[in-house]
Amino acid sequence: MAAPRLVIFDAIETLFSLDPVRARLQDAGAPVHALDVWFARLLRDAFALTAAGGYATFRPVAEGALRSVLADHRVSVTDELVDEVFGAFSTLPLHDDGRPALEAVARAGIPVYVLTNGTRETTEQLLQNGGVDDLVDAVVTVHDVGRWKPAPEPYLHAARASGVDPAEAALVAVHGWDICGARSAGLRTGWCSRLEHHLSPVLGPADATGSSLVEVVDVLLAA
Repeated sequence: MAAPRLVIFDAIETLFSLDPVRARLQDAGAPVHALDVWFARLLRDAFALTAAGGYATFRPVAEGALRSVLADHRVSVTDELVDEVFGAFSTLPLHDDGRPALEAVARAGIPVYVLTNGTRETTEQLLQNGGVDDLVDAVVTVHDVGRWKPAPEPYLHAARASGVDPAEAALVAVHGWDICGARSAGLRTGWCSRLEHHLSPVLGPADATGSSLVEVVDVLLAA
């Protein structure tokens, strides 16, 4: 199998760390695991909407889940706190393996896209803040097609927007559900174990695996 003609990176938790958001939640009195519960609930609600044929953009889905989780932990939920938590998204740092992975793909002369369930504006700002915006050819968001990942439409849209056949594109992510979605859409997949440590057999396998994004990209490019 030849190397892919397009490499698509997931954004949140794959390229960018959520530590600033976790810290803001803890400052508000939420436990350290509140972030994980919030994101699990956010994704649950987004997946439910998608499965039922509906759609909503990132902020209303995420805010509804956030208010629910904060209330569960008896944290006083104010509009100011919610805005502060969402404001922290614009400060997410690039993971240490992000730049070298992006540079490796760029050196190979392969276009890089970033595909996110979030907004294009925030993602582009994060790439600029991390000093890697020049390594990314385009940011694609699920809002372009009105369907959340892991539905097939976002992956297919990203591949076709680049003029590449989906079978010649590869998605790199730390989420097993993202790997499942991309593979089901006909893309190649690269899974990094940095976050989940174990890829469930019902969501895998991935075409390339590694403990860092660099290791994953190296396997994909070596193909």
